[in-house]
Amino acid sequence: MSAAPFKSTLQPEALNDDHNGLAAGSEEHTADFNISRFIQYLAEAVLIVNTDGVIECANAKAALLLNSIDRPLIGERWPAFLHERCLKQYQGLVKIVAKQVLSLQAGPTEMVLHCANGELKDIELSVSFLPEPEARLILILRDLTRQKAEFEQLKRQAATDALTGLANRRSFDEQLLQNWLQCTAAKRPLSVIIIDIDFFKQFNDSYGHIQGDACLRKVARAILQAMPLDAQLAARYGGEEFALILPHYNEIKALAVAREVQQAVRQLQFTDAGLPASVGITVSQGIASEINGQFRTSMALLCAADTALYRAKADGRDCINTSC
Repeated sequence: MSAAPFKSTLQPEALNDDHNGLAAGSEEHTADFNISRFIQYLAEAVLIVNTDGVIECANAKAALLLNSIDRPLIGERWPAFLHERCLKQYQGLVKIVAKQVLSLQAGPTEMVLHCANGELKDIELSVSFLPEPEARLILILRDLTRQKAEFEQLKRQAATDALTGLANRRSFDEQLLQNWLQCTAAKRPLSVIIIDIDFFKQFNDSYGHIQGDACLRKVARAILQAMPLDAQLAARYGGEEFALILPHYNEIKALAVAREVQQAVRQLQFTDAGLPASVGITVSQGIASEINGQFRTSMALLCAADTALYRAKADGRDCINTSC
């Protein structure tokens, strides 16, 4: 937007300057006075900027949001508070409202603030255009920090098995499909391991479900300790079954991981839960690896690993079987 000289400017209003010394005068000055005083009582953070992006008026909420309590916002350039990746989007909003599109208003739009103290904040920005008496923009800012944090927490909870802390089946299915698409497009191998606790029903029946839950948690920790750092995901697949997604792992490398898991589980003890030192558990594992397009879908790969698991159990348990 091109800037024309302003006939009047709004009086500085911010958290550290809430007294308006504007004397009675023209209707234009009176309107500016009313606006600057009015926004101090709004629950939202509000800035009024000129066509060059210079802040002419700010309420206390805006000063708090921008972490600019100790220095006035008046005279600062508003775009300087926007993260650089948001500048182009903001300029687009300004052009929209300047053309008097969408009832002189645009938003709300999510953006990122670079506050006065360097802190980054997620916000929702609405832009309104005031064409008279001089062109100005009214910016309404809503802090999304809390909502974003709550959303991320809910997202994690929705993807996590509450008992073991591993990913749940839904998250596993989503990650498997994503890794399938990536690896097949890059013509890279992808392996899946399905892990089943041997005779878990007998363990539950003998020692109770509380001990059974503790057993599942111990197995989950053992799997995490044994899995390589570049493994994509460890999940509770269902019941006493677990699963690993290993992008860029061929069958030989996946077999090495399965052996590490097998040894880690064999070493588990339950004396801390009051069970005899002789009590131990083992796991059976099935491996399937996509290398040369032999599986048409991620589900076919998963089914192959499941079939290999059942062969391992049929071979006497505490075994590892591959799909080949």
